[in-house]
Amino acid sequence: MQKLWWSIVCIACVLAFTGQAEQPRAAAAPRPSATPTRRATVTASPTATRMPGARVPADMMGLVGRDPFFETKDGKPNRVAQDTMGRTMSALGVRWVRIDMRIPADYWASDAAVDTAIGQYDYFIKTVAPREKLKVLLLVNFDVVMGVDANEISKGPFTPHTTYGPRYNAYMRVWMTRVQRIVTRYGKALGAIEVLNEANRLPQYSVGGPIGNAVPAEIWAQLTTTLYRACNGGRLRAACEGTPIVFGGLHPRGTNAQGGVAAQSDIDYLASVYRSGAFVSAKKQLGRWPLDAVAYHPYPVELQYVGVKTMGQAMDRLRARLRTLQDGLRPVWITELGYNVGYGRQTEAGQAKFLGASYRILAARRLPNGAREVGVVFWFKYEDFPPDSGVNAQKWGLVHIPFVVGLCPGGACYRANGMPTLYRRAWYVYRDLSPSK
Repeated sequence: MQKLWWSIVCIACVLAFTGQAEQPRAAAAPRPSATPTRRATVTASPTATRMPGARVPADMMGLVGRDPFFETKDGKPNRVAQDTMGRTMSALGVRWVRIDMRIPADYWASDAAVDTAIGQYDYFIKTVAPREKLKVLLLVNFDVVMGVDANEISKGPFTPHTTYGPRYNAYMRVWMTRVQRIVTRYGKALGAIEVLNEANRLPQYSVGGPIGNAVPAEIWAQLTTTLYRACNGGRLRAACEGTPIVFGGLHPRGTNAQGGVAAQSDIDYLASVYRSGAFVSAKKQLGRWPLDAVAYHPYPVELQYVGVKTMGQAMDRLRARLRTLQDGLRPVWITELGYNVGYGRQTEAGQAKFLGASYRILAARRLPNGAREVGVVFWFKYEDFPPDSGVNAQKWGLVHIPFVVGLCPGGACYRANGMPTLYRRAWYVYRDLSPSK
């Protein structure tokens, strides 16, 4: 999720998207949610208050977590808050957690400074996740190089790099060097690695700068290919051989037309990636495409912009394009899917219905070989984030942890122990989807 205002989802749209209403209606102007605060206690028992409906495979249950970067103080992890999140997720039935690696260091930072920043993730990845039996999907996004406009990734000169590949610029070299340090540090503690996030539709990084533009497909392809090769038979094989490399996740609305560059849909962009020199060369040399899954973000309102009205239609559309690219059996990971109860007429009940319907629809989909089409679905998000009120309130979370605006990482200071005060209805629906809870 890179531009919050893009994901204002009207309740009629999401119900239609999951087959619970016939036709979408235009969304009302955003206003603060009138949903009353509902307080509850965590019920970890698998038999308590079970919601109706079929369960889904346990290993499909993913959740976008609160990044450890935000739970540090003076460079040290807030262990209490991270422990709380881990225990809460375990009680919920989460099997996969996605976290975003954030390194607040520009191009010129020393290796020591970079390692210190990476080390802030040690406690969660090496202690909390394994203790709570959570697999980590680590997102290596543009925040691997915080403080630098992500559009620098598209600027030349591009020259061959003896280790990384034939077409690298300064940004790409710094990014890849840091990613390989990260992977070497954590090795098999990582359940999977996701390469960039919504790079086919970027946010605006500077006043007057582009918005809704894309990283050139060749660049995203090159980074994915380099990491895949390094893990599978290359210099990082001891650390990550066999670790799924996930390409994505694709923003479903696609790329805006601007600056003489034509608009491009999400699936056309994906085709450009597969037809890139990096992907084609890897396929010829390795006998396989250089990725393990394609990540997708099927937010309903974004897909409605391109005429897609149901989850089934969204997945059929993506699958059809993969078949034309001779990769028809490629698994898909949904690395973001969410519903904000803080917008318009959104409600907790609507969020809960959308979550349950989406997981069940996606769990039922099969590939021609009988395998599940969707490996994991990561609900966006574990917790609410700022602002807490008003027309732009960000109430995506299954839980709410009290916070105030302040001089803390991310600009908001959360309750130090990380204990939620609110568990939304969707929390219970999520819990009851998992056969292990």
